[in-house]
Amino acid sequence: MPSEKIVSTTGTEIVSVADAKAYMRVDTSDDDTLIGTMIEQARIWCENYIGKDIVAKSRQYYLEEANNRFSIPFSPLNSISSVTIEASAAEYDTYGLYDEIIELDQLPAQDIKVSYSTLGMDNGLLQQAILQLVSTYYDNRADFIVLQGVSFVKVPTEVTQILNSFKNMFI
Repeated sequence: MPSEKIVSTTGTEIVSVADAKAYMRVDTSDDDTLIGTMIEQARIWCENYIGKDIVAKSRQYYLEEANNRFSIPFSPLNSISSVTIEASAAEYDTYGLYDEIIELDQLPAQDIKVSYSTLGMDNGLLQQAILQLVSTYYDNRADFIVLQGVSFVKVPTEVTQILNSFKNMFI
């Protein structure tokens, strides 16, 4: 089963606490730490939803085996620092818009590890999605919302629709 981990976060948030406070019309500094945490949480949720890094990171991706080509999760890629097969350096080619598709020269391959860094993304639509999600987190600081006697939790439709344009589609 493939797995990936974040080695380090190298970029900065694309939404500041001041931006979020202005969007939510908050004029006190009492909740600045909470809002900062919510910005990070909203950005992580958005990154996981679209499968791309909004804030630049160093990552490692592990595969048990590969037959030919595989895609690295969380583009856009900045660089690939290493690809190893069973702890030995591997020969490979890259394809795709951000060189996120790796084709190995040695087949079949087992115990594959890719170390890479991503660029991150800064876009007005991504900022808007994060602001809307932070606002929802801030306004609804409970595990549920009750409307007309019915309890439910749902990410605002507008956020998912904004992020759909960044999502990878697989057929």
